[in-house]
Amino acid sequence: MLTHEFEIRKSSVEMERNMTLSECYEEMGADLHEVLRRLKTEERIGKFLKLILKDTNYESLCKALEEKNYEQAFTYIHNLKGLAMNLGLTPLLVPAQELCEELRDGEPERELKPLLDEVAAAYQKVLGIVERLD
Repeated sequence: MLTHEFEIRKSSVEMERNMTLSECYEEMGADLHEVLRRLKTEERIGKFLKLILKDTNYESLCKALEEKNYEQAFTYIHNLKGLAMNLGLTPLLVPAQELCEELRDGEPERELKPLLDEVAAAYQKVLGIVERLD
């Protein structure tokens, strides 16, 4: 089964202190300075980062893959890749690009579960860190 669901345990997240934007990017292994060059202010970056918590592209991707609707799955992973690219989320961008390319021409040529597992792990990490953003 390709469905990946995440439980971000509120109690453990709440027990950890909040992070600054700089700390979030450092924790993610991402380049805040590059994103600042594009988006200009930390406030703007923080606003867009927090929107990830409401984004449904990942869940929609999983559903489309379960239904073997590869055209729709491509759209969702492409959206997720764009989000990761615009916000400089390299740890999510790299596996998202790989899955995106595998789905680009429709029917995939190889097993998708390992690729989706990589996207899932990176996505979960990003969500957990963004939850802690001040």
